[in-house]
Amino acid sequence: MQKNGNRTRRRFIKGAGVAGSVALAGCGGLTGSGSESTSDKIVFYNSGSLEFDPGTAENIDRFEQETGITVEVNEVPWSNLKTSLTTIWRNQDSQVDVFNGPTWWLADFVSSEWLEPIDLDSDHMNKFPDPLVDLVQFDDQTYMAPEFGKWGTYLYDQQYLEQQGFDSPPGTWDEVLSQGEQLSQGEKSGFAFTWADKSVFSFKQFLYQAGGQLFNDNNEPVFREEGVQALEFFSDLRERGIIPDGISSLGEGGIGDNFVAGQYATVESWTPLGSRAIEEWEEGRVGSARPPEGPGGRATFQDTNGISISAFSERKDAAQQFARFMTTRQSCKNNMLVEGNPCVVPDVYDDQEIKDEYPSWLLEDMRFNLENAQSETYMAQPQVDDFLNEQITTALLGNKDPETALSDAQSNIENLYQDIGLI
Repeated sequence: MQKNGNRTRRRFIKGAGVAGSVALAGCGGLTGSGSESTSDKIVFYNSGSLEFDPGTAENIDRFEQETGITVEVNEVPWSNLKTSLTTIWRNQDSQVDVFNGPTWWLADFVSSEWLEPIDLDSDHMNKFPDPLVDLVQFDDQTYMAPEFGKWGTYLYDQQYLEQQGFDSPPGTWDEVLSQGEQLSQGEKSGFAFTWADKSVFSFKQFLYQAGGQLFNDNNEPVFREEGVQALEFFSDLRERGIIPDGISSLGEGGIGDNFVAGQYATVESWTPLGSRAIEEWEEGRVGSARPPEGPGGRATFQDTNGISISAFSERKDAAQQFARFMTTRQSCKNNMLVEGNPCVVPDVYDDQEIKDEYPSWLLEDMRFNLENAQSETYMAQPQVDDFLNEQITTALLGNKDPETALSDAQSNIENLYQDIGLI
């Protein structure tokens, strides 16, 4: 698992230096003067349309009503958001004040000095799990306020498993394999994964379950040994006919739709698929469980979105208020009630309003997954992920054995990090 997260990030942020930042981002940033007064308006870049983010939309309405600050929302397609922000900040433009995005952009953004630290006291941050706090802090300063999560959940068709003679879903990798062969009947597959178009996310989840991590405290890639175990597990799934025919990567799309359509017995899903299955299936059919335990545990991959502030904003005081408001306990809870996104505050799962909305068995698993979710922030994330994706797919296609594929990926990433001065 990821170890000594804060120490790791302090080292690579400082170690990247000017050359590393320029190589990755195009130029270093300059922070604002800090003399900005509270404004009556801020510009917020949302990743996608608010039509599909009703929880965010409702919390924005609450913020405007309570503070009198108008939020001008720029709905940027997810695929364009990082590019749009990078272009703005390279020009040191103040047109965006705050945005929401994933934790895995943070390392490059912070290194380039494009983000303003967020003034959040310990009471605000202590409500989040430690692994999540580690992801958003660098040198003891917070650069993203956690808003909502989308991490893995293990779902299964309870009625179908009972018909096949199973009282409970697979609890380990070995049981996924042993039960999966019996659960794969006709056009029904025993297992599938739903991180659509995100093969590296899927790989990291099973890497963590194998007890591994991508990087050590010296920014050296160290994923090969445990990564081979993860890829060999997927090869076993394919060879035994447990995953759908034609799966060639860990980023196949459409799995959520197919699970709801009854084509899969179990899925390693990303939320909020569980909420959708509850709505569309008859009562008592969908089941939830903790992720099957691998050689290193039951960790799931953490994909958390949060609010960050532009270093070039001329309305930083209002932006600070927005970041704080959107990530209070109440706002996080409201996002879960309205949209179904898992809350990033563990004690919300004991809240009576949440209990009235979701079954207790699902809440227990969602809270477990939140508190045991793992992730890493690392420099040159797009390049690193490209190297990983290329070799993972090659191995799953059978064109390279897993050890050779991951050795090549590890070597390519080492060369990249040496070139930009991280190791």
